[in-house]
Amino acid sequence: MLLGALWDSTVQFSPTVNLILYIVLWIIALAGLAFVFTRGRAAGFNMRWTTQDILVLAVMGVLLEVYDNLIGDQFITPVLKLLPASDIIHDLALNDIPYIFLLMVGIAIIRKPGVATALVFLNFLLMQLLYGSDKSSVLWWQYGIFQGLFVDIYFVSRGKHIFEKADGRAIVDGLIMGALRAFPAVTISSALIGPFLLGDTTTFGNIFLNSSLNLVGNGLAAGLLAPLAIRVAQSINQSASVNVPADAALAPAAATGGGGDGTTAAKQEGGN
Repeated sequence: MLLGALWDSTVQFSPTVNLILYIVLWIIALAGLAFVFTRGRAAGFNMRWTTQDILVLAVMGVLLEVYDNLIGDQFITPVLKLLPASDIIHDLALNDIPYIFLLMVGIAIIRKPGVATALVFLNFLLMQLLYGSDKSSVLWWQYGIFQGLFVDIYFVSRGKHIFEKADGRAIVDGLIMGALRAFPAVTISSALIGPFLLGDTTTFGNIFLNSSLNLVGNGLAAGLLAPLAIRVAQSINQSASVNVPADAALAPAAATGGGGDGTTAAKQEGGN
């Protein structure tokens, strides 16, 4: 009886409590980003973003936006709504499967602390700029951040060898990162940000059901697609399998050049 009443009860805080919680969310977001870069440096990640990394970020961010708000919302989602149990299908985020794949590819190519947050926030920012909506406000930025923040926290906590190989461990990493991409952001948006900024109200039951199904759908999609995403990333960028400083990448070429000179000199000496 009590559980049923809680399930149907509306999530609604006073304006003062909402404001405090909103400020706390910003503190958590900033502290989380600081942890990502501090932990990434301590774990031995290559922290320097190259021009190639920035170009990949821009391209993948645009691809995420094209699918998310054009192909996905305009074509895939309407078709899925025609199917039986369309509400459950929508909450499972089956329309997000290509989006999750693109996100995993972007993470696997760049493999730097903050990459997940950068990708999803760029996608979110492009959505705000291109499509007018009730979320086209700076005040919604923390929602874009939280879609990638916990993914990055897990990423740097796993160490610099994450997503190096398309093996069983990559599946587990994908499962966890997919779940972390969905669950916190959806819950925070429904329970705190939406009611505070838009006056939206929903029930605990709806929040729990939506967040749980999103967690399952995004987690499974990311887990199953992670090995394929890593192979695609490594075919695009051969250095995606090894996280080494950019200067170190020049070492093989220098060694080859040195070897060539040595061989030529030896031949000259032998000829003389």
